[in-house]
Amino acid sequence: MYTLRGIPKWWFDHFQDLFARAKEGKLEGWRMPQRVDDFTSGLINIIETQGIQSFKETWDTLESRVRTAQWPLIALYLLRNSPAKAPEFLLTTHYEPYPPFGMLDRALTRNALLTCMDPERWPVITVPQRGVRMYVKSAGLKNAYKAFEIMRERESQVSAHTILGFMNVFINACDVDRALECLRMIPVINSPRLTMDSEGVLRHCCKLLLLDRVVDEDGSRNFKILPQILELGVKPCLEMMNIVLSNAFATGDSHLGMDMLKYMEDQGMVFSSYTYMTLLKDAVARTDVDRVESLLREINSRNDFRNNKFIASKVFHAHFVFNVKHYNTEISPSATFVDMLDFYSRYYDLTPLRDLKIIPNDYNNMEIDQDLQPSAPVLFIMLATYLRCSRNPERTLQVYREFCQRVAERHPLIAPLVQYPQIFNEFILSFRYPHSDLSDCVQIVEDMIHPSTESFVIDDELIEPAKPNIYTWTTLMSVFVAHGDPEAVRSVRETMEKNGVDFNIVTWNTIINSAVRTDDVPATALAMKEMDRDGFTPDAYTLKALRLVKEPELLQAAIQKLDEEAKKLLWEEQEALDREDDELLDKGLKRLAISAKT
Repeated sequence: MYTLRGIPKWWFDHFQDLFARAKEGKLEGWRMPQRVDDFTSGLINIIETQGIQSFKETWDTLESRVRTAQWPLIALYLLRNSPAKAPEFLLTTHYEPYPPFGMLDRALTRNALLTCMDPERWPVITVPQRGVRMYVKSAGLKNAYKAFEIMRERESQVSAHTILGFMNVFINACDVDRALECLRMIPVINSPRLTMDSEGVLRHCCKLLLLDRVVDEDGSRNFKILPQILELGVKPCLEMMNIVLSNAFATGDSHLGMDMLKYMEDQGMVFSSYTYMTLLKDAVARTDVDRVESLLREINSRNDFRNNKFIASKVFHAHFVFNVKHYNTEISPSATFVDMLDFYSRYYDLTPLRDLKIIPNDYNNMEIDQDLQPSAPVLFIMLATYLRCSRNPERTLQVYREFCQRVAERHPLIAPLVQYPQIFNEFILSFRYPHSDLSDCVQIVEDMIHPSTESFVIDDELIEPAKPNIYTWTTLMSVFVAHGDPEAVRSVRETMEKNGVDFNIVTWNTIINSAVRTDDVPATALAMKEMDRDGFTPDAYTLKALRLVKEPELLQAAIQKLDEEAKKLLWEEQEALDREDDELLDKGLKRLAISAKT
């Protein structure tokens, strides 16, 4: 098969998609290729209902061209739905034209593993540990759990390295209790090559700590997982403390983060790039300019960080937040973009920007220190910077079309961006400027709802086109607010409610802002009451919108009126319930009286 053209790319894409989903336990979302027709379904039905022998009789009658077209589709179906039947299928169809070796290899490996290495048939005492680890790594989440339970029930002999294999599976499944159970087994096994302070154990502890969180117990706040790891005798290393530091700042409690930082300093730990990235992330999130500048001075004093791409990415993000996201009115938009482009070009390859037509093909910076491929966050930041600084809806649409074209071509750097709704949100936001064609803006949301491309795989990563999230809808709503179109705002709100999208504080602030801008006092009052009903309290952005109310006393009166109407409605409902109770009681007494007479 395929002697001239090679294995079809669509088959590799669908197989890699299937394999990636199987490893992640997300098979439900996988779809067969659109090439499947009634004839394919008929062949599959013969296998499922009549058996492989009946299928062979039908298969032998088919022309070579037909077999070449149908074999890949049936193989994919069996891998997904009936893996136990796949080996028989491979044997039955193993004659000219032979399936390519690359297709057989991929189809056979997983099926052979599941069929020939069933844990039910594993020996109890001397289980080959290498085989167990291979099975656990490749058999999928459900089968790995089954293997663990079987070995635990049988009290099978197991090595420390195998336990770490199970621990890794449980961490990937976010099963903290099982992962800790595995960790507690390590000192019991007492392997001289894998102690609690060995690199392998520490690496798995680091991965487990990524799932840690702060909980309130007995009036104090503490981490959930960290104390249990420390109780087992694990001595924190720099890598572990970096994760603990990140977890501490992620709680929003900067004091907790600074306590962890002081502990690291007291232990004499030399901060790594990961440490500084965590500190920068916290300072940027709090928009603490002084702290960012202080950290940058520390970073610049370290020669080992001079060409660190990860720190460069985080510093790049800080520049975006302070100069683009929070726009500096003292600098023109074009100057802001040039500054960001200059910073970008010190580290990263300019080709992706040329491919998006953000910069001309002949643009180049002769003072390039490095020529790294930009990560997805870096490329997103540069694209968002261009869109926010351009303020030209026509250019936005042109860049969006280039972006869609690169996704269709599976551009190795640009195509993965399609999985992030933030990219689409930036395109949508660019239509808030005057003279925008809002039908193009709406079309972007339509493209997200009905993507023109299916999920695909790049560098073994499953890429699924992003669907609209709460910020997509809220951004679209804000565009209509900027254009003074309250009807469109209401339409977006109705669409969100129809699709069960829960509003957040940003959504409510946008709705309130729309009502205020159109001097719709009743709508403003109603939105505030609904926001309160949803459990949100007014924030700085709510108050900023309310300061635009021309007649605050009318708004106050409208809110009081709504409160009175709500009280009246509750009173009427209670009255109706009381009357219903009285009527039921009267009927019950009458029935009792009649029963007593008879």
